[in-house]
Amino acid sequence: MRRLFHQFFLWSWLLTVPLTVFGAYWTYHTIDRFVTFAVRYNPGIFDFSLGDMGTYEYLTLKQRVFSAISRMRDTTPSSFSLIHLFVSESNLSTLETHMPQSGFDYVKGRMLIDGKLAKVQIKYRGDYIYHWGFDKKSIRVRTSKNNLFDGMRSFNLQAPKWDQQLNNFLSLQLATRMGLLAPRTRLVRIFINGKDRGIYVFVEQLGESALRRFEVMPGDLYRGEMVGKDRFHSIGDRIWLFDSTSLWDKMSTNNHYPLSSMAPLEQLLDLIERRESEEAQKQLSQLLD
Repeated sequence: MRRLFHQFFLWSWLLTVPLTVFGAYWTYHTIDRFVTFAVRYNPGIFDFSLGDMGTYEYLTLKQRVFSAISRMRDTTPSSFSLIHLFVSESNLSTLETHMPQSGFDYVKGRMLIDGKLAKVQIKYRGDYIYHWGFDKKSIRVRTSKNNLFDGMRSFNLQAPKWDQQLNNFLSLQLATRMGLLAPRTRLVRIFINGKDRGIYVFVEQLGESALRRFEVMPGDLYRGEMVGKDRFHSIGDRIWLFDSTSLWDKMSTNNHYPLSSMAPLEQLLDLIERRESEEAQKQLSQLLD
């Protein structure tokens, strides 16, 4: 019995060492992510506890192990479109220096376009922590003017984590099938520096290039949000998005008018303000048709 116990003690390191390494790795990353995104940074409407972060780190490590095993066993080519991005380690470190703020500034990178490496700019994107608070981050890519990707200069790669993102994807797909003006979207597989980062939702950045694709001359295209970074904090009564043109910005402009011109939007907001009148409803119907 003593000899058996002695043998067990000698070989116990085979179990204790991996558990110790796993425990140290899990503890460090859990605390680091919690301090970064739940203590130093205000996550807004999302409330993450230390337990939530610990669960995420455990599930992520587990998923990595199973993914590695799956890739070794299954060599079937992916049925999704492949996008290859290349970013130097120094530029990746720049993005990660002081998250999330550091991630919103573009860094230089490369992208495989038509079989050739082309210069691009890359940054993280999204208003909420689920876009950039975890290992799989949502990305925005901007190409050069002379080397577009599938006719696009700017596009988004969204890391799908919530049901609402799937709703957005399906809505854009439906709009496209109905022949409506909508940004292109599809599921793609992303590789960064040769490493498989999994499935992302590809979404075209809406702008003048999208209008030209629909053979529509560039006109005034406005964007307005009251969530995330665009949320407006006021004193007194709550501000509604349709209260003022100052809460909107232009994504495309009619070249016949100054860039600062907001006349069409001003007309729309005025009609919405008078929406109870029959005349305003008639004009709204004509304007939105």
